[in-house]
Amino acid sequence: MIAGTLLRSAAALLCFTGSIVAQDSTFVLTTTNPTYRTPAFLGNGAFSLVGAPLGTTPSLSFAAGVYDHAPDDVPRIAALPAWNEIDVSDGDGWLNETRPDTSALEGYRQTLDLYDGTLSTSYEWVHGAKRTAVEVTTFVSRADAHLAVIRLRLVPQYAGRVAVRFPLREWPPPRRLALARLERSEAQWTLDSVWYPGHLVATAADSLSILARAEGGTTRVGVAQQLTWSARLRNPRQRGVEVSFDAAPGESFTFTKLVGVASSRDAADPLARARAVVRGAAARGYRALAADHTAAWHRLWQTDVVVQGDPALQRVIHAMLFYLLASVREGTDESIPPMGLSSAGYYGHVFWDADTWMFPALVVLHPDLARSMVMFRYHALGAAHRNAARNGYRGAMYPWESDERGEETTPRFAWQNALYENHVTGDVALAQWQYYLATGDSAWLARYGYPVLAATADFWASRATFDSSTARYGIHHIVSVDEGLIGIGNDTYTNAIARKNLEFAVLASRRLGRTPDPKWSRVAARLYIPFDSAGQYHPTYEGAPAEKRGSVVPLLAYPLGIPMSERVKRNDLDAAIGLLLKQGSGAMMTTSLYPAIAAELGDRALVDTLLPLSYRDHLRPPFDALAETPTNQAVHFLTGAGAFLQQVVFGWSGLRLGEDGLRPAFRPVLPTRIRRLVLRHVAVRGRVFDIVVEGDSARFDPHPLSPSPSGRGGTTGLPSSPLSAWRRGGQGVRTRRERGKGPGGRARWA
Repeated sequence: MIAGTLLRSAAALLCFTGSIVAQDSTFVLTTTNPTYRTPAFLGNGAFSLVGAPLGTTPSLSFAAGVYDHAPDDVPRIAALPAWNEIDVSDGDGWLNETRPDTSALEGYRQTLDLYDGTLSTSYEWVHGAKRTAVEVTTFVSRADAHLAVIRLRLVPQYAGRVAVRFPLREWPPPRRLALARLERSEAQWTLDSVWYPGHLVATAADSLSILARAEGGTTRVGVAQQLTWSARLRNPRQRGVEVSFDAAPGESFTFTKLVGVASSRDAADPLARARAVVRGAAARGYRALAADHTAAWHRLWQTDVVVQGDPALQRVIHAMLFYLLASVREGTDESIPPMGLSSAGYYGHVFWDADTWMFPALVVLHPDLARSMVMFRYHALGAAHRNAARNGYRGAMYPWESDERGEETTPRFAWQNALYENHVTGDVALAQWQYYLATGDSAWLARYGYPVLAATADFWASRATFDSSTARYGIHHIVSVDEGLIGIGNDTYTNAIARKNLEFAVLASRRLGRTPDPKWSRVAARLYIPFDSAGQYHPTYEGAPAEKRGSVVPLLAYPLGIPMSERVKRNDLDAAIGLLLKQGSGAMMTTSLYPAIAAELGDRALVDTLLPLSYRDHLRPPFDALAETPTNQAVHFLTGAGAFLQQVVFGWSGLRLGEDGLRPAFRPVLPTRIRRLVLRHVAVRGRVFDIVVEGDSARFDPHPLSPSPSGRGGTTGLPSSPLSAWRRGGQGVRTRRERGKGPGGRARWA
């Protein structure tokens, strides 16, 4: 009988797993090795949960916008009280004391279902002569920003007493470093010793709830739980959060732990909100909660990046999208730290990583989520004004590292970045302008985007100085994007993004019928962009020797779109690739954008060469997490995910954001191993399209229910492009390449 029960359970599990794989295996990441090093994480953009091999041990969890402010330390994203723990006793010991390995956990399998947003773990716990089948399913509800659910199914294969407990735990305080005042970093520091989470101090607690306050701050967090089980327990005994009962061999027991999480940022009484969430969830039941959650994820996945010809790469792209989506939520006015909601990496601070690296692909695929990121910068505008004034400038100077309030929070040992790595202010403005270009939302521009664009332009107008001997403006004493270059003048990227910022402010003024400050145009027109006319390339900074040509200047071509000849674009890229091949890729940032520039140059062979270099060495098994560099374990580096997705969305496709929204800018160039690219269910100025790239053409296929801009059907409302002609009709909207040849035998675009 026991054997039959086990066989039926195994068959059901295999059928369930098989159905997922049959549906689309590129949404499923699975391991059978419980000793893995790099966990997955779940999230709904409001809070998260980091996975663990057993599926039952206490795990780190982070909430967007919840930071501590301890004396002498930098603000840190704080670890929520450990709310996910469930422990099981077979009468001889506890499950969570088990060392995860295949001898103690037979038939081990953990599956991250990206499509459903669930983490499922199953194994048979072998403890001496006793065996217990364990299945755990966990999700952080995408349908309810304050809810998480853990379901545990137990099948003891022995007769005896079983106990299950459901604790809530406060994490111990960290061993702190005085990063707000230490002038130097130390060689013995490790990632764990520096990037520890912020601390929440419990101020009230009972067996079913915790109320905590961020150390040194005012933010409060409430966590509440409610427990249910599916069958009548025999001879039950309950003490606090522990319940014990008698079990017979092969008897199945299912327990559900409902968890509510709320903070004072979204509720005056966060504990009351958390309790209300779990009460409401208990009334609805597990099936309804799971259905709502998966339906919400399925709605997000209606928009997808589909590559045909490389299933392994498709799985990586789905993982990149999943972890990004798990770290941002519509309507929150929160941005994304470099590691998202997966850890306290980089203290949870917000860098230009959010604006320049993660935002562009998100604003095309999920503009409602991307809006939260630009709104974060809008709400931080007051802090940016104060930062500029403290440093002797006008306008708004955005911080190099930002806490949840938009204040400058760079550690003291890197304070030169806070003072002089000023390009971040232009990067903030670039994202604001990109949001407007993608959505065409003039009301948003007038109320939210324009104040940021104008204030950041004022900063650059005061930051630049005029040299009467050369009749031009320059920006001096800068920390470059290449952060080893400190105190230089006229850094090429910084000056280029400053000029773009000034130009955006002028364009926005005219679009809104306002009078721009004449100084914006005057400084932009005369702001020096270093260029070597003899060698036809951009040096990293003014006066830089040729051997200092670095990895940064290709960013002038993309994403900045600075006008230049193909020769200059090629020279800048070739120098950067030479450095890449000599030194390795470093952080997964600029190198992941190089293929987008190679595609713009029409060089498929170079795209093929650069593609694996742009991501493969950063992958960490078994859940396709990205490490910041090929050699470190700074994982779930969402900056890299955003960079790679830009390579696909704006590189292979030939698309760019322009005055009329998303449009073709050059002939698509797919990597040889990719037969077809589809940007599925993408909103373009009020209409929804599948953008299909095959060969060297791209077409916009309207969705049948997608309304026309006028709401009356008819034409697509898409703009004409100077590089393409549009053909409307049953085949969608297609870019067309003329059959003739232009000068030099190259194909011409009409």
